Amino acid sequence: MDCCFCGIRACAKVILAPICIPYKLCCGSKSNTSPQHPHVPSPISKQPSISSLSKSSLPKGNYEVFLNFRGPDTRHQFTGFLFNTLDNVKIRTFMDDNDLYQGEEIGPSLVKSIEQSKIYVVILSANYAESKWCLRELAKIVECRERDKRHIILPIFYLVDPFDVKHQAGPYEKAFQQHERNCAPEIVQSWRKALELVGRLSGWHVKRTDQHKDTLDGVFKTILAVIRRNDNLLDTSDLVGIDEHVKAITEKLSLESPDLTMVGIHGFGGIGKTTIARTVYHKLGDEFERQCFLQNIREKQEVDKDAAIELQKTLISSVMMRKDFTISINSVEEGRKLIEDRVTPFIILIVLDDVDEKFNFKEVLGDLENFARGSRFIITSRNIKVLSSFNKNKCKLYEVGPLNRQLSLQLFCKHAFGEDGPQSGFETLAKKIVKKINGVPLVLEVIGKSLSKEEKSFWEGTLAQIEKIPPKEIIQTLRISYEQLDYQAQQIFLDIACLYIGENKDLASYMWSDIGFYPDKEIPLLIHRSLIKIGDDNKFQVHDQLRDMGRAIVREESFEHPWMRSRVWNKKEAVELLQYKKGSINVKALNLEDEYETGKLTCEYFQNLSELRYFEAHGVAFEGDFNEILPNIRSLCLREHKNEGCYPTNFQMRNLVTLDLEDSWDLKSDWGGWSQLKTANKLKFLNLSGCSSLTRLPDLPRSGSLEGINLSKVSNLDPDVELNVGGLWNLKQLYLNDVKLKRISGGTIGTMKKLKVLDVSDLECENLEEVLADIAELSSLETLTTTKPLTDELQDIDDLTPSDIELPTSLKRLRTSSPVVNLSELLKLKVLTVQDCYDPKLQIPSVEDSWWKESKLKHITLINTNIDIASSSSPLPRLPSSLEFLIIWDCLESKWLPTLENLENLIELGIIECGHLQEIQGLEKLLQCNNLKSLQIASCPKLTSTFRRGGRFVNSSLQELCLRNCGGSIPRLSNFPSLKELEIGKIIGEASEQVTILALFTTLS
Repeated sequence: MDCCFCGIRACAKVILAPICIPYKLCCGSKSNTSPQHPHVPSPISKQPSISSLSKSSLPKGNYEVFLNFRGPDTRHQFTGFLFNTLDNVKIRTFMDDNDLYQGEEIGPSLVKSIEQSKIYVVILSANYAESKWCLRELAKIVECRERDKRHIILPIFYLVDPFDVKHQAGPYEKAFQQHERNCAPEIVQSWRKALELVGRLSGWHVKRTDQHKDTLDGVFKTILAVIRRNDNLLDTSDLVGIDEHVKAITEKLSLESPDLTMVGIHGFGGIGKTTIARTVYHKLGDEFERQCFLQNIREKQEVDKDAAIELQKTLISSVMMRKDFTISINSVEEGRKLIEDRVTPFIILIVLDDVDEKFNFKEVLGDLENFARGSRFIITSRNIKVLSSFNKNKCKLYEVGPLNRQLSLQLFCKHAFGEDGPQSGFETLAKKIVKKINGVPLVLEVIGKSLSKEEKSFWEGTLAQIEKIPPKEIIQTLRISYEQLDYQAQQIFLDIACLYIGENKDLASYMWSDIGFYPDKEIPLLIHRSLIKIGDDNKFQVHDQLRDMGRAIVREESFEHPWMRSRVWNKKEAVELLQYKKGSINVKALNLEDEYETGKLTCEYFQNLSELRYFEAHGVAFEGDFNEILPNIRSLCLREHKNEGCYPTNFQMRNLVTLDLEDSWDLKSDWGGWSQLKTANKLKFLNLSGCSSLTRLPDLPRSGSLEGINLSKVSNLDPDVELNVGGLWNLKQLYLNDVKLKRISGGTIGTMKKLKVLDVSDLECENLEEVLADIAELSSLETLTTTKPLTDELQDIDDLTPSDIELPTSLKRLRTSSPVVNLSELLKLKVLTVQDCYDPKLQIPSVEDSWWKESKLKHITLINTNIDIASSSSPLPRLPSSLEFLIIWDCLESKWLPTLENLENLIELGIIECGHLQEIQGLEKLLQCNNLKSLQIASCPKLTSTFRRGGRFVNSSLQELCLRNCGGSIPRLSNFPSLKELEIGKIIGEASEQVTILALFTTLS
């Protein structure tokens, strides 16, 4: 199979010959383009890195958050406000009256509360160290954290310097002098150790009392993000009764057989079919060369006439292993041919989720026999007859039935009480509710969450409602949770179910906030009640049963007349509404889903839609006078907007908060809508990326409301065009990649103190050096992308040398060609990519620097970069111990690399085409850590000793090993019992003597 990007032969089996760069580094490379809906972060000051807080799931316990604080200092201020904020969204929070306690030891119940909590918020105030009770709690917290790294500590330095906390100086010094006189030395030392550890952690520094609101917002959103991240991890420990299902389906898949196998999972909605399929998919995915999960097929086919083509695109892009992969498919037949060419050669695991009678396997995917032997298909459906139609392919059927009474009670109690059984006094009610729900997992979860922390009377009322629902319609019980919401939460849920599944949370929140809703309050509530979820990409997710429930509620507004409903998302109904001018003031949102075939939308179509606040259509053109038409529009998405000689006039934008015109390549500078843009004083986000026909930039509103601007690939502007950034002081995201400007006027980027994301890759601008000179002043910047050396852009500034150019310490993601002179200070950085940095060289902080211990870096990629390490360096510099992925590619001049011996968390290591590299220090010690899964060393001919001959150890984690064109001996292959992929070619040493060992590897694919 050839890679469609580089023409290199991709190999997933044993190779004993030289080939080109591995497919993983080509087909799996990341894109540098900005996202379609860039994340618009909330203003959190000094927020810890979410992904660095916990790699694995949070521990289970009665409490999600434990507050450690000194009562007289903060109870009725900061701590009290934080507790109320968390409690309002039903996050289980422990807040103890510790200032009322006396004695020398904390009691067993308090110890248990600390041990079972997931997140510790430590509020360190000026008089905190005076309280022995606070210090005892803190010592126990640190002990729990050291014993189980899944626990998370979030420190808040409240009117106290972090230095004083870390070193017990200032107000803490006097307190410890008193403790040393009155307490045992070992106890005092444990308190000092705990404060020192907490003082080193990233957190929030409250310097003034007027910073309360921003800090509270930051802590609250960080806690939500951590809990949300934990919810999104595939942790089967909370999936009650799933193990037996997974075991049974795994047996039916017959992995030991070389044949093609298909398993169909059936059962009614909400019973857990998708959850089971996804669990099997994640558990067995590594057994296959490729895998793909095609979800919500039934829904896609209901709303999109081109659903088959979209499914084909998703499958092909998954196999190509590129998230940014785009491919043009003009017909289903063309898609089948591409699948046969690019997908079927791989041994693949495919899940077809939620199919119905409209799905035709052969039409979408082609003949089953075309797929590589050993491939597996898992199909889920509510209808067993649909799966029976696959019997010609010998589809093995598996029915998912209701949970038994015992497992039902366990699942319900997990969500209602946070434990496996009912709390005292609720036993009878819990058992009655569980009996009525009849073993449906989704209903058990949603109803359980809705009853969490509620009074008995509320439980009794809910039970009375459930008893009125016939057993065969138990899925309707979900509606009870919806009806318990307040009006705003209901409206936000309906918007998500009808319009925003798979869309960016922050862009939707702009609209809700502008119409008087409070999304920061309501969205966490919806998440807590399990009505919605938010993925790591900050996009909404909703179970298909809950989606269908929400849409059914909207349809009930008028069964026969879609134009009388509040939201219209079905394309056929939306087209009919517009073409026949059937709109009404009831319609608040209208979505055409995809391209509108007739092309033009005249102002007459919208005459009766005065209350419309959301409109989305692709490939349309507007025409006519829109004066006083759509006066309440808030969110307008017109991707691939067309000119076609149409010039709308008086387009209403005074209430607009988001405008998305992405890829409107036909849109020119004389479009009639531009004249109104400067009046859009509420506008929060403007997306003009890909509007390549623009020769002038439109006048931007200067009200200070704009928070995001995307001008990526607006690449044909006139030579005299300037970008005026004056008045854009609230900007949080700015994308200027692949743009050519005369200059940036109105100030420097350094004046944008709230900027979090900046992309200036391939930006051409006469005064770029002046604009970026004070980039270190961007104290909120988290993501920076620049593919041109900052030092090259700045070399003409008087009295400024490359060593003067520093980056803000708030950075979390950096892609650059700069030597990054203050790398040791970027302790929040998680992802670092340095490309084409050769003069001056990239300097790695010395081993004496604490950077390698304190940095949060997870990913480092160095491409064509000269690493500044002399052969006399002793000891060699170290990379951060937190590192999980390290790729060093085409660094031809580098003779030495930092030592790898401390990288015990490393999962993937690739060192390719480093022609002068002489030694990789610490490699064998790295291999003795059982975390490394992939190791590639290629085209490093001057390596003298890759592995120590005869080294004896066992690495049970390594699955991929590639050694090509490099010196030294091959490691003993029997050291790697889990090896699945092996590639050996042109090893300068003894290779043939180990080839006979290959026969012993039953794991190799």
